[in-house]
Amino acid sequence: MAKHNSGGRSRHFISRPLVALALALIMVAGLVTAWRQLGDRIDDEPAVAAADECLEGPAKASILADPGIAPALQKIAEDFNKTKPVIRDYCVTVEVRPADARATLEGLTATTWDTKTYGEFPAAWVPQSSIWAATLQTSKAEVFQGKPESLVSSPIRLAMEPEIAEAGANSIAWADLPAQTQANSLGEFGRRSWGSLRIAMPNGPQSDATALSSQAVAAGTVPTTSPLTAAQASSPPVTEALDRLMSAPPRVGDGSVDAAVRSIAETTDPADAPVRAVAVTEQQLYAITKDDKTARVAAVAPKGQTPVADYPAIRLADKAIPAHLSDAVGQFFTFARKPVQMEILTKSGFRGSGPLPEPTATVDFGEVRDQMPVPEPEASVIISRKVYPAAAL
Repeated sequence: MAKHNSGGRSRHFISRPLVALALALIMVAGLVTAWRQLGDRIDDEPAVAAADECLEGPAKASILADPGIAPALQKIAEDFNKTKPVIRDYCVTVEVRPADARATLEGLTATTWDTKTYGEFPAAWVPQSSIWAATLQTSKAEVFQGKPESLVSSPIRLAMEPEIAEAGANSIAWADLPAQTQANSLGEFGRRSWGSLRIAMPNGPQSDATALSSQAVAAGTVPTTSPLTAAQASSPPVTEALDRLMSAPPRVGDGSVDAAVRSIAETTDPADAPVRAVAVTEQQLYAITKDDKTARVAAVAPKGQTPVADYPAIRLADKAIPAHLSDAVGQFFTFARKPVQMEILTKSGFRGSGPLPEPTATVDFGEVRDQMPVPEPEASVIISRKVYPAAAL
């Protein structure tokens, strides 16, 4: 008689050899993974040690910068150095030194760089504007490495005596400035007995606004909306206009832009003011007047194309600049353009991708609607030689 299942649960068995094989495979896989991870750590250790020890040792990349932008760049350099960059096996630090553009140009165009006079040869240079890049390019192009790129910018404004600005002088164009140097030119603004606008034309350190405003006068005189050419810059109409502009510019104090702005601000009798207008970068005007509770100077944006100080980052080529220092300044400028670092620059009044300061009683950081294109290098040099002393360029 056949036996039937009584309803109890049936039992299944897995052979012990199969279980042992599975466990062995798991152990082997674990050992392989651990071995690979150990190998990765061993491979990485020499690189880490090399980074910590800097196989080639320490190195310093020197950057010269316009005194107006140097403090912000020095702060950015501190932040950059905190990242402990290792470039081509060198532990690199970046040093930013303030330097007068004229002295720097003189050193770079000399037969040899005089370290005792100018300090360590720079790996890069950030002057106030491209007028210096143009002069260097036309006189010693071989020191250029790549094409200079603007780091930040600042439009050129006329710092003007407020009463004259309110009387209508705030509507003049750049091309009108030469005529405003003539006797009794303020008659059109109801101030005939006051004489002329008395436009100062500083030509000392940090006076790029003088050359840039002269470029705007030239562009408005031709006129042109394209980059100013050498032929246009040396044409009779432009030459005559600039000669009139430079005929007898007033000078106060040490003849600097700051001295001219402060003279306007401190004027108690506008009818007898020694200076009534001066070209200045917006950033300079902001720095000079930011603490004023009321506007003692009018910031005027003349009609026509607006000249701009563009603070070009010029990477220099020389036997004194090895590849690791050249790479270092390239990485530094990339770092400086990051949002957190750019804010350091724009909070100082420069225009860039970061937020600008709050408007002040004098400077409202208004939109630049019609920026003047950078002139051809030869044109820039022609204009600069007309407005700066012969020894300056």
